[in-house]
Amino acid sequence: MRLRTTAVALAGALALTLPAGAQAFADDGQAFNYVFLKDGERQLAQISEVTEGKCHKLEVTDGAVQEIANDTDMVALLFDNATCNGEPVVAAGPGEKAGDITAVAVAFERAEQAEQAEQAEHGDGAVRPGSDADEQEDIFDRVFSAVG
Repeated sequence: MRLRTTAVALAGALALTLPAGAQAFADDGQAFNYVFLKDGERQLAQISEVTEGKCHKLEVTDGAVQEIANDTDMVALLFDNATCNGEPVVAAGPGEKAGDITAVAVAFERAEQAEQAEQAEHGDGAVRPGSDADEQEDIFDRVFSAVG
């Protein structure tokens, strides 16, 4: 009798945990979340089918996005036009948040591609102010000026 009770309890526990585990497995956690106003009320929207290179139209009507949260592993490029052409108004890296943006569409690209595009824009191997390479260069300059 005790074995039967244990088996029923185990079966019940499995029935409760398996659907939740399967659902969590199916969700890869890749989502782009944003908040906008609609009729004066804050609305939360999400793009969960993040596709690289595809232009996703935002649900905003006037283009005013109160805040974004890029919970993807790609760079989110927000545009003020529905075709994602031209320069983005904001580029948010993986895990970054931003607020008070005027945008109507978002496109995603791999972080490596965004970094390569930025390097090409600033010239190959260029050291940008505030970068780690710039900081390392300053440290070496200080050390060698103290020695020599």
